[in-house]
Amino acid sequence: MSRVKHYTKLIVLDTIGVLLMITALLTGWLPGPGGIPLFILGLSFLAINHEWAERHMNMLKKYADRLGDLIFIDKPAVQRAYDILAPPIVALGIFFLVRHSAIWMMSLGVSFVFTGLALLLGNRHRLRRLKAHLRKQR
Repeated sequence: MSRVKHYTKLIVLDTIGVLLMITALLTGWLPGPGGIPLFILGLSFLAINHEWAERHMNMLKKYADRLGDLIFIDKPAVQRAYDILAPPIVALGIFFLVRHSAIWMMSLGVSFVFTGLALLLGNRHRLRRLKAHLRKQR
């Protein structure tokens, strides 16, 4: 019985992983983050049972850290610029989503919202800077 359970789990996880990767290819051309998160999610499902997928996931993690270091430079002026620019980008995206009914405008709105949120959430050391600023005001 455990053999049937093992193969059932293998088939289900692999099917989910492959379907997510196919969906990523089909939606990757749309504006917004679309295919990349779906592809990574599908690869992570495949990495549960396959060593080759796990190697690719580890490679993606290594390069994602490097990319994060390139985008979110550890300079206070750049980090402040991200903090200042991100809320208007999110607001512009919400404006496009609420006010326009054209599909391309709504897609642009989703892209702006995700970009602004990525800038807000990815900007490291924000909490540390905020605490330091509050201590100076005391």
